[in-house]
Amino acid sequence: MAFTFRFATEKDLTNIVDIENASMSCPWSFCSFDEAICSSHAFVIVAEEEGIIVGYSVFYLTPPESELPDIVVKETCRGRGLGRQLLEYSIKELKSRGIETIFLEVRVSNMPARSLYEHMGFEEIGIRKYFYSNPVEDAVCMRLDI
Repeated sequence: MAFTFRFATEKDLTNIVDIENASMSCPWSFCSFDEAICSSHAFVIVAEEEGIIVGYSVFYLTPPESELPDIVVKETCRGRGLGRQLLEYSIKELKSRGIETIFLEVRVSNMPARSLYEHMGFEEIGIRKYFYSNPVEDAVCMRLDI
């Protein structure tokens, strides 16, 4: 089954927050997603399968740079290339907006995400000690020039 991608709207908030709460140890709030969806300095892309949201990415924009603070694939859809497709789609949108560089942080222990980012060309640029909570963990800082 193919995935489709589009910009999130406020009608998508409940579904996005449900996936976030099921996937993240320190989930974003409803209000945080609402702010990103409504902001002119951010965007949220959702991935759908048969009309159901199965993943999303959030980007903050400070041209010519951007930050990827959150990207999540619903657990039942992991391992099918959706994270890569979601990033590829998002990168096309970022390029169209004049973005040249993406920054992100990822848990040191999150090997599936780190592997995806490395496969996409992200490079490690540093470590942020004790960046995450629940559990406390360092973050790997990464960068991709697009």
